[in-house]
Amino acid sequence: MNKKFVNTKIVVNTEETGQRLKHFRNLRNITISDLSEKTGLSVGMISETETGKNKPSPNLMLALLNIYGLDLNWLLNGEGEMFVEEGIGLLGEVTDYGELNEEIYELLWHFEHTQVVKLAVVGFFLEYMHENEELIKKDREKYREHLRRKEKQEEKQVQEIELLDE
Repeated sequence: MNKKFVNTKIVVNTEETGQRLKHFRNLRNITISDLSEKTGLSVGMISETETGKNKPSPNLMLALLNIYGLDLNWLLNGEGEMFVEEGIGLLGEVTDYGELNEEIYELLWHFEHTQVVKLAVVGFFLEYMHENEELIKKDREKYREHLRRKEKQEEKQVQEIELLDE
């Protein structure tokens, strides 16, 4: 493993992260007890995260992502949208990864089915994002532009269908 990732610390403002977590809960009318029950994490741990006493645990972050679609980038640093774009499915879309096809699909399978792999991948990805913020921002904007074009195409198709129906 590259040493620069091993020694890197991700700087998280725990107070702001806690405020964003509480904002999310209030927006969705979810009590701490409800969140605890749904995620299997303790009320105290969630409460301490909201008050900024603790960083959000990997288990909490994964639960928020998997159960509610909460964007971890938004949760940790306030960037982007609160929720992951709907319709994004890693395993639902067939993508040709070239020579890496077999390895990528195996990783995706383990990511979906193995908790420790999820934690490792998310931890590595968060470190990578922190180290490569500018590159990630450019890629994120390209992806959002792709989604906007796709949405416009779909709207155009709906309009064409509506015109045909008239």
